[in-house]
Amino acid sequence: MTYIYTNEDEIDIELKCSICNEPFQSPMNCKSCGNTYCQECIMQWMQQQLSCPSCRQIGNQFLPVISRVVLNQLNRLLVQCTLCQQMNIQRSNFNDHISCTCPRQIVNCIDNCGWKGCRENLQEHLIECRRKQLLTDHISKYWKNIAFVILAILFFYIIKPHDNKKY
Repeated sequence: MTYIYTNEDEIDIELKCSICNEPFQSPMNCKSCGNTYCQECIMQWMQQQLSCPSCRQIGNQFLPVISRVVLNQLNRLLVQCTLCQQMNIQRSNFNDHISCTCPRQIVNCIDNCGWKGCRENLQEHLIECRRKQLLTDHISKYWKNIAFVILAILFFYIIKPHDNKKY
């Protein structure tokens, strides 16, 4: 997670996990008492405690929250990207921000040259990368032509010396 909540103090306590005190990530409900926790939080809790943190029943089942109201409220929470500092991104749009638009996200060269850097530097890199590739291709073609000429000369003057005639 590379974001922070922009108005964390204003987030409804009912949307926060009582284990981590953050807004729910993949919320799960206790089948017995109905309390909600982040999936990761409750899984870690159950590995150590074997009971629900609220009702203390052992071996409780936890089911994913399917309420559209709760999920929509969580998705609409506003966050700030900690990489580029852009604010007021809906949490549901954050992954798209990171994968498509965040200028500070580390990306690989799309030409597979091995370069890694910030998305904001990618265009500048691509100009240089493609210039180098064109130069390399040109040199490669040039040397192939040179090699062909050398082979032709070798064949003409060395391999078939008996066919050589002075003009």
